[in-house]
Amino acid sequence: MGRSQLTTAGAAAVFGLATVIISAQAPAQPPAGRGQGQPAAAQPGGPPPNPADPSLPQGQGGGRGTGAPVFQSARAAITGANGITGTATFYEISNGGNGHMVQIILMVQNAPAGLHGVHVHGTGRCEGPDFKSAGGHFDPGPAGNPDPEVNHAFHMGDLPNITVGAAGTGQYNIYSTRLTMGGPTGLFDADGSAIVIHQNLDTMVPGASGSGVSGGPAIACGVIER
Repeated sequence: MGRSQLTTAGAAAVFGLATVIISAQAPAQPPAGRGQGQPAAAQPGGPPPNPADPSLPQGQGGGRGTGAPVFQSARAAITGANGITGTATFYEISNGGNGHMVQIILMVQNAPAGLHGVHVHGTGRCEGPDFKSAGGHFDPGPAGNPDPEVNHAFHMGDLPNITVGAAGTGQYNIYSTRLTMGGPTGLFDADGSAIVIHQNLDTMVPGASGSGVSGGPAIACGVIER
């Protein structure tokens, strides 16, 4: 999964609910001199599945208009600097046939206005103020590399930026085929995982370790729990 391509359907809205699909597809070889390569450009496409209905029990029909069942769900309560709060809700839903994907609905309040990087990190600990206890970017497996900048934005836990408006609120709705909620490479491995919001925007390109291209310091964090 270390070099999954990134595709998006729909542009991130400054206000309202943005919807994005993050795909885990076999990447093309990067051109010479590009190192780990860059994510594919956003491609136009049809709308993604409708959000799963959180009122439905696990294993019941979710994904309004699609009949996609919700197999598992999880939630993170997000807290951070200067009163930042929020929630992230995770639903594992059908992606057609035997495939699954994870829907993530993220909402934040009292955050600085602008674009902020968002990632799933590889350890389920959120110890402030720097939240380094959450470890690097979630990227399990023999080909994984959790360094936040190296091999970015191809980690399994790399997510789109969230746009926060002038009132300090932001929200989005995304679907990732990179993430799984069960098994040895799932969100609930031996040390768990966390969702982290960063101070700056994620440039979505790789860089030198410690360069901050993936969003810089963390400003909020939430442990992902079933």
